[in-house]
Amino acid sequence: MKLKDKDLATEESTGEELSFEDALRELEEVVSALETGNVPLEQSIALLQRGMALAEQCDNTLNQAEAALEQLVATADGELVTQPIEYDTEEDED
Repeated sequence: MKLKDKDLATEESTGEELSFEDALRELEEVVSALETGNVPLEQSIALLQRGMALAEQCDNTLNQAEAALEQLVATADGELVTQPIEYDTEEDED
């Protein structure tokens, strides 16, 4: 369902989480609607709140996926074991 087909100003959270892809798609629609500037203030506030909740859900999903990833490595004696993947958390500065 397209964002413009919903009345987000009165939409209540059901507590049911969307899939990552659906949450990201809806977040993109929220951002697009807010960028147009053609939304009344009250609905803009509701859209902003919805967008923040969707962004948090997407962030949590990505963090859980990252924590679950492991790599297969060989030990000194040739045995294969799994270990968590280590990520470089420093962001590039331009």
